[in-house]
Amino acid sequence: MDVQTRKSILWDAFEELKTKWSVDERFLEQKEEEPTIDGLPESRVNDLLAIKEKYQLDDLEFLFIVGTAVGLYQGQRHVREILQKKMSALNEFVSSLIGRELQT
Repeated sequence: MDVQTRKSILWDAFEELKTKWSVDERFLEQKEEEPTIDGLPESRVNDLLAIKEKYQLDDLEFLFIVGTAVGLYQGQRHVREILQKKMSALNEFVSSLIGRELQT
């Protein structure tokens, strides 16, 4: 298979991963207790294995997709944590001004 075809297949696999794993606050909250494998929830690992099979990725291509998946997932979690901290600080500030706590 030529390089362009392999590149296209790998890009398609990445796009599917990105679409399937787009930020979903409910998923991030629900999976707090789910067992992880190298930093990814087990269900996400199963998604990766399905993508490997679907696109018939070799080991190097699969490694690229796994690295991308870990970065995407951990990045989403990090952004969520930052937003929660900022919202908490804002809530404390507003509460101190109005003298009561707000519901978030």
